Amino acid sequence: MFLSKLQLRSTEAIFKDIYDAHQALWDLFGDRSDRERDFLFREIDSVTYLTVSAREPVDRQGVWRMAIKPYAPKLAAGDRLYVSLRANAVIKRKGPNGRQVRFDVVQDARKPYQDRGENPPSRAALAQREGAKWLLARQEAMGLCFEDQSLVVERYVVYNYWRGRRKVTLGALDFAGFAEVSDPNKARDKLFAGVGPAKGFGCGLLLARRA
Repeated sequence: MFLSKLQLRSTEAIFKDIYDAHQALWDLFGDRSDRERDFLFREIDSVTYLTVSAREPVDRQGVWRMAIKPYAPKLAAGDRLYVSLRANAVIKRKGPNGRQVRFDVVQDARKPYQDRGENPPSRAALAQREGAKWLLARQEAMGLCFEDQSLVVERYVVYNYWRGRRKVTLGALDFAGFAEVSDPNKARDKLFAGVGPAKGFGCGLLLARRA
């Protein structure tokens, strides 16, 4: 695996939305037309991205400055980590046609208040409450045990982009906090494979460093 820091060489190349970034980053790893995604990415700012990938990125267009290093984290049970995650936190529920539909946890939490004609809590408050609940429900599968009081949702942002004629809305929560490694193999798998949906659109990359 490889961990790469990618910076656009020119601000003129800044992407107009997350779908634009998705396509540009696919170009770095799309060495053949049938290639399945084997990388995760996260936007740091408008010109800087981090990726974790099975292969080194290749800049065929010459638009990136790239710092690439091997990525082989060594974890042991009991290790204390500081973790950061941008996740598309959703819950699944059956829609009108009986099919499973994903609902953003923040928007879903606002709906009951709105249905009752009440003012909902702020999006920041709901992001902290519902986001923490969502992540803690997944900590065992992640091989981590979070220190509840340290877990914060630093940001909630909604991305809008167009796929053809269809407008797509994607909510993302930025988590940060301390966690203890409970299962090194599961934790390592999540560092490589990511957490939650929308991994092709900048969500799911779990970053960790020793506390």
